[in-house]
Amino acid sequence: MYLEKIILKNFRNYHLQEVDFSPGVNVFCGENAQGKTNLLEAIYVLGLGKSYRAFKEIELIKWNEKFFSVNGLVKNRDKNFCLDIFYEKDRKKKIKINGQEEKKISSLLGILKLVIFSPADLQLIQGSPSERRKFIDREISQISPLYYHDLQQYNRLLYQRNNQLKRLYEGNDELEVLRILDQTLVALGSRIIYKRLSCLKKLNLLAKLLHRRITAQEENLNLVYNSSLGRLEEKSEQEIAEDFFKALEEKRKEEIARGSTLFGPHRDDFITLVNNYSVKNYGSQGQQRTAVLSLKLAELEFMKSESGEYPVLLLDDVMSELDAERREQLLQAVKNKIQTFITTTDLHDFSLDFLKESKVRKIKKGILL
Repeated sequence: MYLEKIILKNFRNYHLQEVDFSPGVNVFCGENAQGKTNLLEAIYVLGLGKSYRAFKEIELIKWNEKFFSVNGLVKNRDKNFCLDIFYEKDRKKKIKINGQEEKKISSLLGILKLVIFSPADLQLIQGSPSERRKFIDREISQISPLYYHDLQQYNRLLYQRNNQLKRLYEGNDELEVLRILDQTLVALGSRIIYKRLSCLKKLNLLAKLLHRRITAQEENLNLVYNSSLGRLEEKSEQEIAEDFFKALEEKRKEEIARGSTLFGPHRDDFITLVNNYSVKNYGSQGQQRTAVLSLKLAELEFMKSESGEYPVLLLDDVMSELDAERREQLLQAVKNKIQTFITTTDLHDFSLDFLKESKVRKIKKGILL
């Protein structure tokens, strides 16, 4: 799988830019605030239908313009795809695949599979549980659009249920409505949790192997799913559903009093352990970076094992965050097998041999030179 070309119109600081890419390594060099990250963001929007930085689509529109569009040509082992994302102020975003308009983002997922690695990914270790939930949900959604649909449905139902809990606390509704909502919430939630457990189990095996290689066999990494429902690793989907429903029933009074759903995949997390210690609480900054690097490399292998081909890799200014040894580990992992996009302010982070084998472009004020 690789992205052959992209065309940007009024996207961030780009007015009109068409770029052809190498199926290998593409390096974009320039000073800060010139548009390097914006280009990677556009590729991300093309693959997942939304930004990893902006909260609202309107933030992606170039200043004083009314719309943006991102168009790209994707080639994979089975078929070529022309993807189009268009957004106009105060209008609904439009997605087209080979000229056919699609109503749902889920139609887009999996065509251009992506893994992104940026300095912000240290939040996978240091950040809140929501960061880790986003990480695992994004990976599963790209290989299973049905999972993405379940997740969307669950979040909508969760919003309804929380409102219902508040109405019950105020004495404005009947308990039976909550019980009906619970049945669907449990069915969706247990399916989401079961899929996450399966994904994390595979990621754990890959990350453990990669981490031992990176640390010269000195460290053991483990990913442990931390559920609001307790230990679930060996349970079936049906058993998870039973535990979920039981928890909602037993804590019903507390949930009504708090106006919030206290159990479910929206409360879950995963913990990263190195040599059986939490790397978040006890790991050095170097250990945390190595753990994140292992996770990112495991993502690539996981998506390859699930879909049969490697995803596209976006490396947004991470070279300056890694020491020379970790940079070399990362670059060797992607060399000659994964289309990779790298942004950097300094080409001295790379060897001359690596740069000779890569397509290198400079970016200045939203223009590729």
